[in-house]
Amino acid sequence: METLGTHSDRQTAGVSPGPGAVPADETARAQSRDRIVVGLDGSSGSAVALRWAAGEAAELGVILDVVAAWMDADPARPTLDRPDAPLSVARERLEHALAALVRAPIPPERIVATPLHGPAGEVLVARAREARLLVLGTSGIDCPTIPGPTGVYCLRHSTTPVVFVPPQDA
Repeated sequence: METLGTHSDRQTAGVSPGPGAVPADETARAQSRDRIVVGLDGSSGSAVALRWAAGEAAELGVILDVVAAWMDADPARPTLDRPDAPLSVARERLEHALAALVRAPIPPERIVATPLHGPAGEVLVARAREARLLVLGTSGIDCPTIPGPTGVYCLRHSTTPVVFVPPQDA
């Protein structure tokens, strides 16, 4: 496990990922009902969802489990200079999100940040299994309060309650 940063007695941890990575933080698994999972995709909707989930986690005294899903680059459509670019992007998203969270007025007691390999919906549903909540932003362009394809997948397949946080101006 690699430490991405600390803020007084609050711990911010991340997992060194790889293809098919699984969470290394056994505490998060052992206390699965004491977690709120939030999906982070770099959109403004996911940033709003992250802030809401962080507030809930702080208020309830539970772990905030921030997940950035990533997929291998499509070799048939090379658009990236480096083969590890999707993982690097996921890590950067998490680092930016964590930097914002540790400056929050009341950050969660514990934050776990993990880039996980796989389709976003599948990764989020699996990670949120037995968590308290799965929190997602909305991404509709014409109607910003409507969940996107990943949100719809999670809503259909998750056994954990799913919360969609609309943009602040919706």
